[in-house]
Amino acid sequence: MSDTIPILEAEILDHQEIAAEHFVMTLDAPDIARAARPGQFVMVRSLGAWDPLLPRAFSVYHADPEAGCIGILYREVGRGTGRLRRHEPGMFVQVWGPLGNRFPQPERERVVLVGGGVGIPPLVYWAERLAASPGPPQMAALVGAATEKYLVGLDPLRRAGADVLAATDDGSAGHHGYVTELLPPLLEGEKTHVYACGPMPMLAAVARITEAHDAPADLALEAPMACGVGACLGCTVPRRAGGYARVCTDGPVFRASAIAW
Repeated sequence: MSDTIPILEAEILDHQEIAAEHFVMTLDAPDIARAARPGQFVMVRSLGAWDPLLPRAFSVYHADPEAGCIGILYREVGRGTGRLRRHEPGMFVQVWGPLGNRFPQPERERVVLVGGGVGIPPLVYWAERLAASPGPPQMAALVGAATEKYLVGLDPLRRAGADVLAATDDGSAGHHGYVTELLPPLLEGEKTHVYACGPMPMLAAVARITEAHDAPADLALEAPMACGVGACLGCTVPRRAGGYARVCTDGPVFRASAIAW
């Protein structure tokens, strides 16, 4: 693996908590920053210990080719992210990437981004890239979380020019319910291309809704990954046409209609 995808020891430049249990880590990784595109991901592993043994996959949240750095956004939920949380600026982590494919260009005049939980990072990165493109499309962003304290990405999405709507399961902010419940009204009579990232049930709902409205949708799938390069086969998903796809190498971005939900 290291012959084709170099494993780097990247210095942590910054590490901040941006919401309850959610952190942004900025890494010095010039080669990755130059190559990264929205939708792609990197594998990150702590140094100096073998527990946990396996790396973790994180979507690229931000990439600055001029500064030579990338950012990842994660929520502390287990041993891997718990150990990552203890890292401070000046320390190093192993990182390799960028891996996988990217979001395709919009096919319609309007873009709707749908993110749930820690599915927000690639959508923020994509919104920033679209905003900087010639003749940027109209953008709306639907951001969901279990509760208000877990909502992330709203401010950078607004800075990118997106109209932002929030949804929380407990009704503590925005719409009381699932974020996908905000999607159908935005597809009525509009020429809209949908991009989404989040938990599989959310993505399945996005696929059903967009298919019913004949709207193109590209989804960045989240799946457990041990290698990120297609060797372990731990991230497979069923294809609608038959067989299985590896999220890491065939994706993580798939057309919604390609997956057997």
